[in-house]
Amino acid sequence: MKPLEGIKILDFTQFLAGPLSTLLLSDLGAEVIKLENPPLGDGTRYITTIINEKSSNYTTRNRGKKSVAMNLKDEKQRKLFLKMVKTADAVVENFKPGTLEKYGITYDILKEINPRIVFTSISGYGQTGPYRAHAAYDGAVQAEAGIMSITGDLDGTPVRCGAAIADTTAGLVACIGTLSALYDAQKTGVGRRVDVSMMDSIVAIMENLVSSYIASGGVPVPLGNRMWTASPFRDFVCKDGKSVYIGISTDSQFASFCEIVGHPEWTKDPRFLTNELRPKNFRELEPLVEEALLQIGSDTLCEEMEKRKLVYGRINNVAQVVDHPQIAARNMIVNAVYPDGTAFKVPGNPIKMSGLEDETDYSTSVMGADTFKVLANYADETALHEIYDQVLADCSAASKKLYNIDK
Repeated sequence: MKPLEGIKILDFTQFLAGPLSTLLLSDLGAEVIKLENPPLGDGTRYITTIINEKSSNYTTRNRGKKSVAMNLKDEKQRKLFLKMVKTADAVVENFKPGTLEKYGITYDILKEINPRIVFTSISGYGQTGPYRAHAAYDGAVQAEAGIMSITGDLDGTPVRCGAAIADTTAGLVACIGTLSALYDAQKTGVGRRVDVSMMDSIVAIMENLVSSYIASGGVPVPLGNRMWTASPFRDFVCKDGKSVYIGISTDSQFASFCEIVGHPEWTKDPRFLTNELRPKNFRELEPLVEEALLQIGSDTLCEEMEKRKLVYGRINNVAQVVDHPQIAARNMIVNAVYPDGTAFKVPGNPIKMSGLEDETDYSTSVMGADTFKVLANYADETALHEIYDQVLADCSAASKKLYNIDK
């Protein structure tokens, strides 16, 4: 049995931060009902790799969830949503702050219907503060939150992190916040309002960079692939032209590394004697390391570092990661299949725990596919057909039309 079995999540999320949060809840056993605004639904259904009108982007973040068409502008559908709240455990959304309020949906209203409800909101800058209403995408928040200012080449210009780190970090934080509130609701019978922002999340993971600046006044700058507290601690090119990232952070590690590269005398050089001195003198040390590693093949370097339990990493591309033996051993690439047989291979559940068997096959729903089945618990069939027959017909037509335009 999965730890969150019996938990029901009403998911008003789209794009990345919100869907990632509810994906993890789904992987842990929660029933996640994705509420999508008809006729198009989540915009990621129509971007990135498209196969048979299905998107790899959408599939990656929404495998295992149910899809229900829900337009809150329609009063009948809004009332259905509020009925769903009565038996739900949490509502998760990542609209711009104030969006759901336009439709009369606030935490105060939801907790009147269900005192145990957890209401989680994910946004760029949070539900309060002067930036509350600012539109936000991952790159813009990376810039505003300062992480872009410390990412990039040494003495170079700021660079956006290759992964959507503001979105994904906020999604992870929101998952933790939702789980904490659900746990409390189980004990007290009272839910909580959870407010997570992308900017807050980035500031939190910058941790020591922020506290160090406050303490010293030194503003951090881009360091490329270097670590500012240790050296040598970055990527180096080997004899075969392949790069390996090495991390030497103690004096004993440095002595072992010097043995590998055949330069034990470096340990006696007054510039490199301690871990405090080496990063200060990296401009002298790292050229020596570069020259030495050009005499060693990458496989040999990795083998020797492994023998000595030193930290290293081959710089793999995405193709090499997908085929990596460790990824295979951890079941981190899984199948997500649509009813028509269209299938994508996508990342799996990163949370491993006893009693939670790794799944390798997930179902994925097309827009609105589960509407009647889910809502049958809240209205009779006649009422549902009255509300939804044309909506679902429009969903199918609109999805096909948009795909034909974009492809």
